[in-house]
Amino acid sequence: MHRKLTLAFLLLSTLAFTQTPAGTVNVLTRENDNQHTGQNLQETILTPTNVNSGSFGKVFSYPVDGQIYAEPLYVHGLTMATGGVHNVVFVATEYDSVYAFDADSAALNPKPLWHVNFLNPPSVAPVPCSQGAGICQLFPVVGITSTPVINLATNTIYVVVRTQETSGTTVNWVVRIHALDITSGAEKTGSPATICSATGNSGCYLAGGTVQFGPHHQQSRPGLLLVPETGFPQGVLFIGFSGDSGWVLAFDPTSLTQVAAFYTDDEKSHSTGSKAPGIPPPPGIPGEGHAGVWGAGGAVVADTNGTVYAITGDGFWDGVVNWGDSLVKLTLTKNVSTGTYTLVPTDYFTTSDQSCRDAHGLDYGSAGPLLLPPQSGTTPNLIFTTGKQVNTCETTFAGYVLNRDNLGHVGGQVSQMTLPNGGGEQSPAYFSTGTTQYIYNGGDSDNLRAFTVSSSGVSTNSVMASSVFFEEGTSPVVSANGTTNGIVWAQEYLDDPDHLPAFSPAVLHAFNATTLVELYNSTQAANARDAGGPPTKFQVPMVANGKVYLGTSTELDVYGLCPCGGK
Repeated sequence: MHRKLTLAFLLLSTLAFTQTPAGTVNVLTRENDNQHTGQNLQETILTPTNVNSGSFGKVFSYPVDGQIYAEPLYVHGLTMATGGVHNVVFVATEYDSVYAFDADSAALNPKPLWHVNFLNPPSVAPVPCSQGAGICQLFPVVGITSTPVINLATNTIYVVVRTQETSGTTVNWVVRIHALDITSGAEKTGSPATICSATGNSGCYLAGGTVQFGPHHQQSRPGLLLVPETGFPQGVLFIGFSGDSGWVLAFDPTSLTQVAAFYTDDEKSHSTGSKAPGIPPPPGIPGEGHAGVWGAGGAVVADTNGTVYAITGDGFWDGVVNWGDSLVKLTLTKNVSTGTYTLVPTDYFTTSDQSCRDAHGLDYGSAGPLLLPPQSGTTPNLIFTTGKQVNTCETTFAGYVLNRDNLGHVGGQVSQMTLPNGGGEQSPAYFSTGTTQYIYNGGDSDNLRAFTVSSSGVSTNSVMASSVFFEEGTSPVVSANGTTNGIVWAQEYLDDPDHLPAFSPAVLHAFNATTLVELYNSTQAANARDAGGPPTKFQVPMVANGKVYLGTSTELDVYGLCPCGGK
């Protein structure tokens, strides 16, 4: 379907952060925009000169009731329902809570501006992490994992909530979408809406009655995406899931009705379960599919025309209804006769070693994709992607550069770049100095590396690397004032992020964006002055108006300029 979007609506709905008065921003979606560039180009306070342990550090924190996997969001100058104007940071936790905190001072505002929780223990509880896949990839409970999204036009924050609900001996697994007023936390009209509620290993038929969505297994990890679309005044809300088959669901954000559904594995057309060769999967039973849409919390992105791209993990592939280890281009298409919509896969890329990846659990879709700004060469619209990479399947570790105007199908990448120590479960970031464009990638067991982008594509090898080694990888973001004062921010995870809780404090790092020389880290000051809470994987630092917000397992930590040189 051809979209005719007004420029005003496009800017309103697709930019990650919107400019209000000069020098202030709003961070409304994960990694700053729908392209997941991870850049805030309106940071006028923090510079490479003043970000050091003598003038920058942890200024306050807020305790929360559960782990923060979702990236914090930010709205400048918000008039609250109870009165008063605040810069507000929004935080969601795995204990199914959403908080609105004053973004500037815990001393002046020690309590949340509002706090809502969707539980009623013991009958309504978060899902124990051992449920679903049977291993605790998120620990210890699963409630709200995906980064919410905010629509400032309606003062609404959208949140996907997962619960375990018990009545007598019956246990229901429920996934809902909530639309909350950002000034009060109150439910909007029609909220919440149930995506699926089912008992045991059963599920809900969402896509033409052929495939079950299983709430016992499904996790919404990718950040929510609000994308402009003709016929929907407030755009369309896209939600990605992993757990059984991967899913991308489209909702009307005004009514919270489902518009369309796309699944990545039909759970029954292939004769063997890819994780157990020779053993057929139970037909149609959730939990037996593959090709999850997760991508380190950033698996679903959209270009400025509103076209959506979803990256998948390992699973069965046939290029028709099964999409393991693929980047799939999705177009929301209206049937003019019925008035209904479908999400149509109009193009795709699949790694040439897909069958090997599937056999060994080496997900291509373990890292989030990055849509680059238009380039001046013959291939202007590029996508940067990485994934789990070891030489079991590849002769060299590699990332893939794709042409989003022609994804090339199997092995059809434009080029590959070398990632010396493998890929990982993180997301990259982008920044341009005006003369040089950089992609920053923090792969597992590697240094933070920068690649250059030009009319000829992405450099094959990194052009610079940090001295800091990230054993568990990192998802960087960038703050800058236009093309100047660029700083790359990254969280270091010191413990094993899989299956175990973290105990060591998260380490916040800041690097000069043009050299990757370290400017600051939160271990430099004496007496653990800047120590944060234990980290969570997928966490992305959020930078807004002179402060850096980092979600942890126990608290929201806030860093900024401070008179802390003598502490």
